[in-house]
Amino acid sequence: MRIALDARYLDGQGSGIRSYTLNLSRALLAADLSLELLLVRRGPRPVGPDHFADEIAAGRVRELRVAYPPNSPLTRHLLGGALAGERFDLYHAPYAVLPRGLRRPSAVTVHDVMWLVNPAFNTRSRLRQLVAGTFFRRSLLAAMTSAGRILTVSAATQRAIADRAPWHAAKIRVTPNGVDRDAIRRLSREEAFRTIAPFVPAGTPFVLTVGDASPHKNHLNAVRGFLEAFADRPEYRLVLVRRFLRSDPQLHRLLRHPLVTPRVIALPHVPDAVLNGLYHAARLLLHPSYHEGFGIPLLEAMAAGIPVVTANVSCLPEVAGPAALLVDPADPGAIARALRCLEGDEALRARLIAAGEQRLEIFTWEACARGTLAAYRELVEVP
Repeated sequence: MRIALDARYLDGQGSGIRSYTLNLSRALLAADLSLELLLVRRGPRPVGPDHFADEIAAGRVRELRVAYPPNSPLTRHLLGGALAGERFDLYHAPYAVLPRGLRRPSAVTVHDVMWLVNPAFNTRSRLRQLVAGTFFRRSLLAAMTSAGRILTVSAATQRAIADRAPWHAAKIRVTPNGVDRDAIRRLSREEAFRTIAPFVPAGTPFVLTVGDASPHKNHLNAVRGFLEAFADRPEYRLVLVRRFLRSDPQLHRLLRHPLVTPRVIALPHVPDAVLNGLYHAARLLLHPSYHEGFGIPLLEAMAAGIPVVTANVSCLPEVAGPAALLVDPADPGAIARALRCLEGDEALRARLIAAGEQRLEIFTWEACARGTLAAYRELVEVP
């Protein structure tokens, strides 16, 4: 079976879709030794090592290079033509933009439906809600209509699609994420603090929050809850890792307050090694999102062996299971109470960490690949 897979997110900064594309591709090749991949990549081939150098040399992976980014309207209008002369049995878009004009079966992965549920979850800009929102909503709806199979990374997203477009329900298959073991590797606390020394002094107790700066990540209430929880513990810090810094006037005013500035360490996108160090040095992860497709930081915290406080909405209870304290993300007081509880109860911490290790046995890239291959085979007759 030959699969064309849009892998252009591999050529950008870290993101959930980048991790999904990389780890799924590797797991697919390992799960089916007869499988061949045509990876759609962006820009010229880079100088130096590539993720798939061995597979390219062995002939199991080929590349098609295009100039435009994956979430461009050009993907819908031009990529189908670029693929016309290529050999493949099925096209898989690992995000919700599917090229027009494909004359072969296709599958699309829908990570979340925030642009349908509430565009304000993605951006505070009314202009971007209108312009980008229109593009992404139309692309998502068109992709789900054209695709023979819709893969979702959580049952919550499956339900959200089925609620809004029940005629697609029969096409949906749930294939959850795993944890990126290249990014999250076990470290001792001493090694972790050495790794993050430029940002966090050795031995500093801190809560970690990770995510981009989109409104749904709820960083304002994360900071408020942290400040309330540790008002009498001035040695505590909140490390806030926020990719793609965007306008958030309330949060920015709070972070500039002279009593808050020393307590919150705000970082932009950080390399995998630093992120790994932060996970292993943190006391716990706080992830109070209003909406998620999956919630990768939950698995990353479990892999690092730290307990979790997360929201009781969207897919987060599904992913966390018994391995986290669940809170109302709109209530900073509830967040604060959970943080205090988890900081002071060592037995509870140990129980959640142990439950997290068990959750990791459920959410693996091997399982994701098996489910994805099963969906492919429902569309492609394999000899």
